[in-house]
Amino acid sequence: MNKFHTYLLHLRKKRFRDAAKLCKILGVDKNMWRKIERGINPPPRKSLLKKFCNIAHTFGYEETQLYELARRWEPHQDTNTVNHLLMHKNSTAEWRQAMLEQNTPDYEHKYWGKH
Repeated sequence: MNKFHTYLLHLRKKRFRDAAKLCKILGVDKNMWRKIERGINPPPRKSLLKKFCNIAHTFGYEETQLYELARRWEPHQDTNTVNHLLMHKNSTAEWRQAMLEQNTPDYEHKYWGKH
């Protein structure tokens, strides 16, 4: 796994089957976390990742790898687009707007350096 979001998802699924419980423990919005796991939102601040690693009982090397992948993060190809598996040429304007909102980051890539 060479992408931040896929590695984070892998680590989360080892301990939490559903992200909702994790999000409650972390005190974050589940939609924000879902976008992180999809690669739309950039990696969150290091303190939140540290808390995640503690809760998910990750090994030291896994935490180090997560931080390194956060430094090299690149947005998913669907970021700021209306791309979606369920999108088709007859989709309504409301549907396209909803997809754009789901593919728009909630915050800037400000915690791990700028590109």
